[in-house]
Amino acid sequence: MKHLIFRLFFIIVVIIGLVSYTVPWSNYGVQVPFSGADYRLGLDLQGGIELDYKVDLSEVSAEEDYDSSREKSIIEGLKSIIDKRVETLNINDSVITSASYAGEQHIIVQIPLKGNSDFENSENIRRAKEAIGRVVKIEFKELRQEITEADINARNELAYQISEELSQSEYDFSVTANKYVLSEENIRIGETTNFSAFSGVTAQSFTDTNIQRVQDERGDFGYIIVKKQTGENPNGIYDYLFVDARPSEWKPAADTEGRVLDDRYFVNSSVQFNDAFQPLIELTFNSDGAEIFGELTKRLVGKPIAIFVGGELLTSPTVNEPILTGRAVITGQYTPESARQLSNDINTGVVPAPIYLTSERSIDSKLWLNSLEQLVIAGMIGFLMIFVFLLVVYRSSGLIASIALAIYVMVVLAIVKSFGVVLTLASIAGLILSIGMAIDANVLIFERIRDELSRGKGIEEASVIGFKKSWSAIWDSNVTGFIVALILFIFWINLIKWFGLMLAIGIIVSLFTCYWISRVFTVLLARSIKNIHIFIGK
Repeated sequence: MKHLIFRLFFIIVVIIGLVSYTVPWSNYGVQVPFSGADYRLGLDLQGGIELDYKVDLSEVSAEEDYDSSREKSIIEGLKSIIDKRVETLNINDSVITSASYAGEQHIIVQIPLKGNSDFENSENIRRAKEAIGRVVKIEFKELRQEITEADINARNELAYQISEELSQSEYDFSVTANKYVLSEENIRIGETTNFSAFSGVTAQSFTDTNIQRVQDERGDFGYIIVKKQTGENPNGIYDYLFVDARPSEWKPAADTEGRVLDDRYFVNSSVQFNDAFQPLIELTFNSDGAEIFGELTKRLVGKPIAIFVGGELLTSPTVNEPILTGRAVITGQYTPESARQLSNDINTGVVPAPIYLTSERSIDSKLWLNSLEQLVIAGMIGFLMIFVFLLVVYRSSGLIASIALAIYVMVVLAIVKSFGVVLTLASIAGLILSIGMAIDANVLIFERIRDELSRGKGIEEASVIGFKKSWSAIWDSNVTGFIVALILFIFWINLIKWFGLMLAIGIIVSLFTCYWISRVFTVLLARSIKNIHIFIGK
């Protein structure tokens, strides 16, 4: 008896703590100690930001086997890659769709933004744009032995090609400029009100043209392409792109047939461990890639071969010996975490077509704030109806079950709040389903108790037997549901993941509240009430 009273006291203390923690007191202007941060809401409940990426199909559309089905496959592949990249950032939930307009293919990424501060929101935007923007091509390069006249002419042609495209582009300067920053070498973008960093250049220099050959503050010669920012611009701010006249020290790694080793021949990267349990990165090429890589490694023994993704140098391992199998490993002083990071960064370049950010805008929630409040009110009404049902059918035992159910909901919300689980329409649906399963467990127990009472057992003995004999059925149904929820969380898209996660949390908590709370309350009630009708009804 003392053991049960101690449990009861502990449960009361927990209830007080849960009420102070789970109720969003700040929404009502009430300051409660240890109430924690606000709940994290998904895109459908709070709105966020929309990033519009153009898919550059210019290169793949020139391939012989290109058709509409190939285009669809490219778009779906890109959506999958972006989804995985956004998922690794742990930025609430996201929605990724595709769209076609003005003869172009676009991928729309919608990300909820309500963090704990404006800084957190801006940081989420920056991280998302950085991660998605790195979904560009992978290139393998070797050291350039000399800079030829052809190399200089190629840089000159590139500069004027960029200038022409910028002058004709319907997008903002930064959109087209970033396309080249991410895909070419020795190019940088910026903005300025004067051109003091470039010798002999002023705003008046660009009256008739938007491109000039200049020397920058570091003494590098190159081409500056300029465009004055539109709109209210009293200070005369200019966007500029500087194209260095010299190529970088790296050049594309190509075989004797002129085939450049890039994403067309690369399959994937993965982390492996050697016999000493040291992490290494394994690279896998397709059959043509194995042939090209084999020829390159024969020629470059003792020399580095660099891996670039989106114009950024990721690593430049030295070739120790010819590799003819199409599988290579990168060794070094890697930790498991740094090896996984490098492998993931390499894999971001395995895409069928590059993408470029064309616009970003704020978006409203699919449900307004009052709709969310109505959703909470509807939930409270539904809970009240369940309470009335349990009270009418199971009397005082139903009252105990309702209290246990309320505790169950608060425990789930406390877990959601503590671990930053995102509340979306899908996750709320998972919570509602888990509440139904929790009620089902109580009904099984009560009906089993009634069976024992009909066989002449006493109230206390029937309660103990009822819990004991119904437990296997409760355990079986909940374990099955948990496995399904786990599968949904692991293998499905973000929208379904939150449903599966909330369902899994609800199932685990329902087992806890059923065994530790409902059982304590019911046994104490059985020892206090001797009238069967009052205890559990007919």
